[in-house]
Amino acid sequence: MAPAKRVVFSDIQMYLEAIANNPNDKRNVDNSGHGRFWNVSYAQFTTGTIPNEDCNGAAIPIVDRDPAKCSFYQALKAKQGWCKLGQMPQGGPYITDPGYSVKLSNGTVISGADIDANIVWWLTNNIPEKEVGTEKDTNLS
Repeated sequence: MAPAKRVVFSDIQMYLEAIANNPNDKRNVDNSGHGRFWNVSYAQFTTGTIPNEDCNGAAIPIVDRDPAKCSFYQALKAKQGWCKLGQMPQGGPYITDPGYSVKLSNGTVISGADIDANIVWWLTNNIPEKEVGTEKDTNLS
């Protein structure tokens, strides 16, 4: 696994889209309750909740800077998934599977291990929206 690179919100969206579009997925994300919840603004993603899903009756925040508490990350990473929801995508394949890789919209092929490392980097480095020095560099404090 390569060291995590600097990751921004559009990278996270690209990873989730590639995972959802993996032709080997056992279930179409568009048939899930939450749908493509990542296709929202940065503010909605970082402060919002997973649509049509709950954990013991409570709304599930999409993002937490602590990877161990971040619902979308734990749903991808943990065998038990998040709360009562199993590992995603439902039925697999999972980013944790040996040899897992997907093709991103920019043509790059990325391994599940690199997706994992890059999401952790993003969560633990102030969940940057844009590259530093771009027109709008937003980090949540």
